[in-house]
Amino acid sequence: MKRILIVDDENAFRLSLADGLRAYSDRFEVLSAETGAKAISLLQTKQVDLVLTDLKMPEMDGFELISWMSRSRPSVPVIAMTAYGTPEIEAQLERHGVTRCLDKPLDLKVVAETIQDELDSDSSGFVHGFPLATFLQLIGMEKKSCTLTISSEGRVGALHLLKGDLVAAETRDLHGIEAAYDIVAWEKPAIEMARLAWRQDRQVHESLNHVLMEAFRLQDERERSAARAAHESPSNGEGMSAKVSPITKEKAMALEKHLQSLREIKGYKASGVMNFTGESLIVDSSDPNIDLALVGATFNDIFRSAHDASKKIGLDACKETIITTPKGVVVMRCTGTDAKAHLHIIGILAADGNQALMKMQIEKMVGPVIDEVAG
Repeated sequence: MKRILIVDDENAFRLSLADGLRAYSDRFEVLSAETGAKAISLLQTKQVDLVLTDLKMPEMDGFELISWMSRSRPSVPVIAMTAYGTPEIEAQLERHGVTRCLDKPLDLKVVAETIQDELDSDSSGFVHGFPLATFLQLIGMEKKSCTLTISSEGRVGALHLLKGDLVAAETRDLHGIEAAYDIVAWEKPAIEMARLAWRQDRQVHESLNHVLMEAFRLQDERERSAARAAHESPSNGEGMSAKVSPITKEKAMALEKHLQSLREIKGYKASGVMNFTGESLIVDSSDPNIDLALVGATFNDIFRSAHDASKKIGLDACKETIITTPKGVVVMRCTGTDAKAHLHIIGILAADGNQALMKMQIEKMVGPVIDEVAG
């Protein structure tokens, strides 16, 4: 049977939550600890499958517990309990994808469902639900002062935060904002946390959210450049199922028939098929003002950014993106990064167009389009 550990210094709350969750004893066993240090002791002596922890505790708080787990128990999922309690903070958490933080007072049914979802998942690696960006956001919201030593794939760096603000950063070769951009993009980091900011001289003047977003943008830019280079190099492309070579006239005609079938949809304006680097394979337009071959690469970059951002916050790769404006709708669908041909299909409608039908028709096209391009 699975075993969960509740960590909270408020005795009445901890005991009440543990008693409530014992109603689910057919699904999991409940342990409890009143401090982060006692939680570590249990984690070292017992098999624990999930930790539900408060963030603010004496001696060793939830942040320090999570950082210890990132190094010593990286495969054990963590759910945080917070007392932020304001709509603004809740909205910010949701925007940044922090889906495994539960606000106090807790809804027991929601807690049990969230625990079961995590136990049913097959996640591994860094503490699930707490990639480095999420961990930093929570520290910022708590206005905590600390130094984080980050290790990843033989690299080591440090982030210094003073009352929730990132003030300094360094790696072996970089300092200040450039080091911060580099560290935030590291994959599967191990985090060691010291309670004080070792450096308080300000090297970083940008906000923490700006640093995170810019780090993701720079990483995305590097990945796109590498993808384009691989696509343009014949030697790199050999044997790669995702590569799309220039299509023949026959394939172009077959793809054109698929796109023309979308013209019957109410509000249709344009559509196209592109490879994953943004190169247009075929486009169709009923609106002379839309040159999808010209702007398609931009839409493609938006889709790739959404795809990468989804992965960075712990969600699966982005399958579909919809952009809605006062004058129209853009529907973008990915065939899948592991498909025989990694393609993006784009459809554009007027504001009153039949969006549901466009999505349905594009979904039907995915298989045949892959076959036409990869065949």
